[in-house]
Amino acid sequence: MKFKKTIKPETRKLGRMLVGSILAAGMMLPKPARADSIELMAGNKSATIDLKASAEVAKRLGVFIRARPSVDYTGTISSFALADLTINLGGGLDAVGEVQAFGGKAVPRAGMQYFTKTGNLSVYALATMGLDKNPYVESLAILGYDPSLYKILKLFTQIEVLNDADAGGNVFSAQRMRLGVELKGWGAGAAADLTQTGHNPSFGDGTFGWNVGGFMSKRF
Repeated sequence: MKFKKTIKPETRKLGRMLVGSILAAGMMLPKPARADSIELMAGNKSATIDLKASAEVAKRLGVFIRARPSVDYTGTISSFALADLTINLGGGLDAVGEVQAFGGKAVPRAGMQYFTKTGNLSVYALATMGLDKNPYVESLAILGYDPSLYKILKLFTQIEVLNDADAGGNVFSAQRMRLGVELKGWGAGAAADLTQTGHNPSFGDGTFGWNVGGFMSKRF
């Protein structure tokens, strides 16, 4: 009982989210669905689980799901999730229909995505437009580089840049950087997430934020 009292509520909440995410990943493993990756990032302000999973529904037709629940060190939980229906148009180009869920609402979106990989370098790009009454343009780019370091040990490098913009300028943007090593799909290293909210983000009012720490990940 004494040990249980020393565990903070936010730590228990994060633990429950982590267990739930791992169970969800496990359920998605049987073909044709699979869990693509799961990451736990813990920084100076909050901790976030990032789960990505995909499934092939039919030839050229696929589904992609991403969930990012977060908890800060006061115990406040926030979440973001999306579901994509993709149609392959040839090569690495897909048409995308998307629903994003955040802040208690669901927003439909539509756009295009592209993926290519050459050697150890991979590039993913997505552009969508909202289909609701307050639409904004969103762009996402992910650059990965994972060369071998020694035998089965790899360098893990990833930069993710997200930009949401409306007629007035920036709505929300984020830059997520990872640098570490990976062994048989398991990765760990340093992590930094930067965010900018609103048309005029600044350090003074907290609309320019940062979360710096480390990450652990598993790619399936």
